[in-house]
Amino acid sequence: MRTIVKWLLPAGLVVLLAIPFLGCGLLQPLVAPRALDKTQAAVLIQVYGVPYIDHYYEELVGEEAAQALGEIGTATPTGVWAADYQGEGKWVIEGPVTTKSWGECSTRWTFNEADGKIRLTRFECD
Repeated sequence: MRTIVKWLLPAGLVVLLAIPFLGCGLLQPLVAPRALDKTQAAVLIQVYGVPYIDHYYEELVGEEAAQALGEIGTATPTGVWAADYQGEGKWVIEGPVTTKSWGECSTRWTFNEADGKIRLTRFECD
């Protein structure tokens, strides 16, 4: 009986101490590790998102609105890009682009590691 108590007490304390860490996210990388780092996530959008920005913009505003505003055309990533991991394989990536017809624009994208889905969620130009 004493050996059981000696074993259960430390194990119980470990569990009680671990629960708050799970809640505040300190153990999140161990529980649900991300596949990419911040630089890789930003480069992924620059390579697979920005060159096809017209397609993603159409998904964002709808086909009719995109046609009414005209094509964005060729976009080039510029400046500093930032990527923020949201957990559960979801990323938010932001960065500036330069377009021939719209000038300097800021973009925000999301990327889901689970299904590989890229979405443009903000496109604002001066």
